[in-house]
Order: sequence, then structure tokens, then C-alpha cells
Amino acid sequence: MGKRQIVYKAEEIGGNNDLLDQEVDLITIEDRVWHGRIVSVNQSEVILRDARSGKHKFIIEQIDKIYRDIVTDY
Repeated sequence: MGKRQIVYKAEEIGGNNDLLDQEVDLITIEDRVWHGRIVSVNQSEVILRDARSGKHKFIIEQIDKIYRDIVTDY
């Protein structure tokens, strides 16, 4: 099995319901990396829950990219 990485740029994030309940790495425009599951996404903000069950709210303008890994059969 392999992995494939999907990258969402800031303009592709707002309102993207494909990201809901996905485990992701979120990179801010300050180059800080946050890892967790997206619990909410709308046109203006993303809410991410980390491994300690803490919630973090990011406005879309703070986000540079979101990375998501997908396990593949090859």
C-alpha cells in the first residue's frame, strides 16, 4: 500500500465539505503546522480538533494550505 497527498490551497478550502472529519495537516501563513481532524468548515473559518481534543479556530485568511494523506492500493 502507498500514500497519496492531496493539497488544498486557501482558495479551495472555504465551504469544502470534502474536508469534514478528515485527518489533515494545516499550515498557516506564519508557517505553523497544526495536525488534527476538521470538525467544521464554512466560507470564513475552519475548526480543527487536535489529538488532545482541543479545538482551534482558523479564519480562511490565516491558512496557507491543508494537506491530506490518502492510502492507496498501489
